[in-house]
Amino acid sequence: MIAAALGWIGTIGTIGAYVLLTRGTLGATSIRYSVINGLGGLLGAAGSSAVGAWPSVVSNLLWSGIAAQTIVLTIRARRRERLAPVVELREPVGDPEPPTGPIPVVSAA
Repeated sequence: MIAAALGWIGTIGTIGAYVLLTRGTLGATSIRYSVINGLGGLLGAAGSSAVGAWPSVVSNLLWSGIAAQTIVLTIRARRRERLAPVVELREPVGDPEPPTGPIPVVSAA
């Protein structure tokens, strides 16, 4: 009974996360999306292991591992963005530098 409940909660979680993704409520690199997927995978793996459905256990653990990796990579990318120096591009002030090279000759003919 508990194994079935864990499996169903995990399945509902992962499918619910996918629905939220496809509707645009969550982004693919959203930490919330990855957490829901990871927990759903772990619960699905727990339920599947209780009944000996080993292929399902492995796929759910892989699913959770991918979610965990996405969380780590997203946090690192956000940290890098926060710590990166802000570079401002400004238009040159005043007259631009004169062109270099030969000066064209205009003949009055």
